[in-house]
Amino acid sequence: MTMMKKQIAALVLAGSVAGGIGAGVLANAATSRGPAAPAPSSPARSSTTPSSEGGESGMASPDVLELAPGRVGPVRAGMSKAQALATGYFVADRPAPVEGCPVVPLAWKDEYVNTYDVYTLGNGEISSIGVRGRGVTTAQGIGIGSTYDEVKAAYPDESLLAAGYGQSGVRVFDRQDGGWIGFLFDAEPGAIEGSDPVTFVEVTKGAEPSLMRDGC
Repeated sequence: MTMMKKQIAALVLAGSVAGGIGAGVLANAATSRGPAAPAPSSPARSSTTPSSEGGESGMASPDVLELAPGRVGPVRAGMSKAQALATGYFVADRPAPVEGCPVVPLAWKDEYVNTYDVYTLGNGEISSIGVRGRGVTTAQGIGIGSTYDEVKAAYPDESLLAAGYGQSGVRVFDRQDGGWIGFLFDAEPGAIEGSDPVTFVEVTKGAEPSLMRDGC
């Protein structure tokens, strides 16, 4: 009599997701002036294709998301709270990082908070996305650390305008969908030099970027 044995193997998959909280930054803070370091080279970008270095399946690492008027990768200004959460990049209803401020409807997950922030309306709709991390660029290669000369070369039709607090900005508008992207410089329009670097980037839709971060 032939005896047959069956061997059963069990595979258990476990995962955990750490929720993060994004904090606003003072974009219009004083910084030292000087020649800008060259903008770092970065890999080809896609608004949807994930990087192999991304922390979660289907999500790109922070420096791979492409900047464009009105959006950062798949995250767009004007998205509802539900739409933003569906991208996988956000957590909801986190305590405010500043005492006395209301609960934060949306916050970037931990691995993204050093690169991006997000401002919302009372209903959680995204009104503005700020960028302060190097390596994140537009299709033209413009991002934090790019010089004023490089911004002018990439967007020759756009003017340099005062942004308050002794600073200035270049704002680019996409007439197709109403998206904006703004680049902040820590110098007044009359004092800016070609080597002055971009210190903050903001994308919005409808209303042009204020290029400021303060308060709650």
